[in-house]
Amino acid sequence: MLGPLLLILFGILELGLVMFDKVTVVNDAREAARLAAVNDASGKTLLGDAPAGSSLTFTCATDPNSGNAQGAFNVGDKVTAHVTYVHSFVTPLISTILGGTINLSSNATMTLEGPPTNFC
Repeated sequence: MLGPLLLILFGILELGLVMFDKVTVVNDAREAARLAAVNDASGKTLLGDAPAGSSLTFTCATDPNSGNAQGAFNVGDKVTAHVTYVHSFVTPLISTILGGTINLSSNATMTLEGPPTNFC
């Protein structure tokens, strides 16, 4: 009787931790894309709330409607921030059942509002 109850309790705890990390990753991607869109160099590093082990990368794409040449990024083109994190389960039993880790990632795309001297 105690085993199933503990499994449910620790499962709820683990789900809460995963959802917290997922929300943080989504927010960090959005914030990094916004900083890149306005060409703020501080967007090249993750925010302080990012889970340890997170990574941040950027890609740029020429918008066909921007009038810019392919590969010559400027105002009107798109910048995408990619944040990834591998969450390791805290509870050994849940870790055994679900495989130890889960990959969390998020992408956010915004339109460049200034010349991209720091990101593209």
